[in-house]
Amino acid sequence: MLGAIQVEQVEAWAQNNPKSNFEDFLNWVKQTDPEQLSWFTLMKQSQSAQGASSINPRAIVFGVEAKFIFTFNGDPKQDGYNDIEMLFFREGKEAKWELRKLSFDTSKKNVSFSEPNPNSCLSCHQNPVRPIWSQYDIWKGAYGENDDAILDFENDKYAGGSLADDQKNSRKKELTSFKKFLKNKETHSRYSKLQFPEGSPVSPYSTENRSSNYRFRPNLKLTEALLPLHSKVLVSRLKTHPEYEKEKKLLTALLLRCEDYLEDYSSSIKAIFNDLDSQFKTYNKSKVPWNQVGYTGAGSRRHYLLYLLGLEYSDFSLEKEATKWSYFGGELYSEENLAIELYTQLSDSEPSLPALSYADTYNHDLVIPKGSIREQKSIQEVCRHLLESRVSSGKVEASGPKPIENPLVTCLGCHYQGGPAPYVPFDNKERILNDKVLKDIILSKITSEDQDYRMPPTRHLSEKEIEGIRLWLSQ
Repeated sequence: MLGAIQVEQVEAWAQNNPKSNFEDFLNWVKQTDPEQLSWFTLMKQSQSAQGASSINPRAIVFGVEAKFIFTFNGDPKQDGYNDIEMLFFREGKEAKWELRKLSFDTSKKNVSFSEPNPNSCLSCHQNPVRPIWSQYDIWKGAYGENDDAILDFENDKYAGGSLADDQKNSRKKELTSFKKFLKNKETHSRYSKLQFPEGSPVSPYSTENRSSNYRFRPNLKLTEALLPLHSKVLVSRLKTHPEYEKEKKLLTALLLRCEDYLEDYSSSIKAIFNDLDSQFKTYNKSKVPWNQVGYTGAGSRRHYLLYLLGLEYSDFSLEKEATKWSYFGGELYSEENLAIELYTQLSDSEPSLPALSYADTYNHDLVIPKGSIREQKSIQEVCRHLLESRVSSGKVEASGPKPIENPLVTCLGCHYQGGPAPYVPFDNKERILNDKVLKDIILSKITSEDQDYRMPPTRHLSEKEIEGIRLWLSQ
C-alpha cells in the first residue's frame, strides 16, 4: 500500500498543472494512490460550503487511512462546484489537521491551491482545526446514514420489518434516490472516477443492517479511521501543557481504567485518587467534559484530569456540535484510542515499560505498543507500574484549558470587507476596543444560546475560543 497523498504533492501538482481541470486532478489521484478513490461515502445533504443533493451528492473520498480526505459535488449549479475541499493529517513533532482548498477557475482555466486553514473554513471546522463527522451509528445526511445500510425493499420481503411506517418510507425513498444516482454516475465526469467495490447492488453500502462485511460500511470505516488519528492530535495538545510531563502516567492510568483495581493498591497510590476527588468536589463541574452525564455518574477522575491538562469536551467530539457520549470509547469520542496513543508514546520514551496486553471495547486482543517484542504484562500489572512511579510527584496541579492565541480567525471567515456577513473591523483593534456597544454585542453573540442570534450560527464556540476573544477584547 502506498502512503497517503501529502500536502506538498498536491501543491506541486497545482503549480505544475496550472491549466488543468477538475477531472485531470481525479486522474492524477488515481495514478498517485490507486486505493484513494476506492474508499468514499456520499452526502445527499450537506451543511458545508459545498452543496449536495440525492442525485448529485457531496463525495467524501478518504482512502484507506483517512490521512488525506477530499470532497466534491457534481452539479454546476451547486455551491462549491469548482472547489475541492481537502483535509490532511499532518504528523511530525506536532500532530494536527490541516485544511486546504483546490480551486478551478473555469473562465481563466486556472488552478489555485489555498494557504493552510482558510478563514472561511474555520467557522465550522473549529480552531484548532478538526474533521466534522458523526458518531456511530447514525451519519445524518449521508447515504447509508443508518448503519451503512440501504435496505433492499424490492427483493427482500423482510426488509425494514421492525421499522415504523415513517422510517420505512424514508428508507424506501433513500433506495429509490440511490438507484437514480447509480444510473447517473455511470456517465458522470466526476462520480465515474470513483471506484465502487463489487459485491453489493448498492455499493459502496450494504443492503443488510449491521453487515459483517466492512467493505460495504464506508461510514463506519471513516469513523474508525479518524479516531486514532484524532487521538494523536489530542496527545500533541496535551503535551503543550506545563504539567503534562508530571501527570502523563497518572492520566494514562486513569484512561486505562486503573481505578477499577483501587482496592489492590497501596495507601500512597490511593492518596493520589483521594487528592483528585477532593479537588473535584470544589471545582466547577459544569466545565469538566462529560461529568454528571450518562453513565459517568457524579464525577470522573480521568475527565477531570483531561480538563486540568487543557482539553474540553469539544476537543473530543467530531460532531459539528459536540455531543455528550459515544458508542466508541465510552463517554469520550476518542477515549480508548487516546489511552492507547498515550501508552504507545510513553513506551517509546521509556524502554523500561512493559508491553501492555489489552482487550479493547470489542474484546479484540491488542499489544501496546503495536508489534512490541517486550515482555507483555496484564493491565493490572501495568497500572501498578504507572501509579507507583507517580507517587512521589506530589499533588495534581494543573489549570485547565488556556485561551487560544488566534481567536478571531473564526470571525474573519465571514466578517471581512466584502465578505458574506456584515463587516466588523477586526482588522482595526483600537476602533473595536473604543466601541463599548460593539464589544458588548460581540460578547453577547458568541455566548448566546439562541441559534438565530449567536455567532457563529453554525455551532457553539469552545470555551477556549470564547476566552480567547474575551481576552482580545479586554487588552
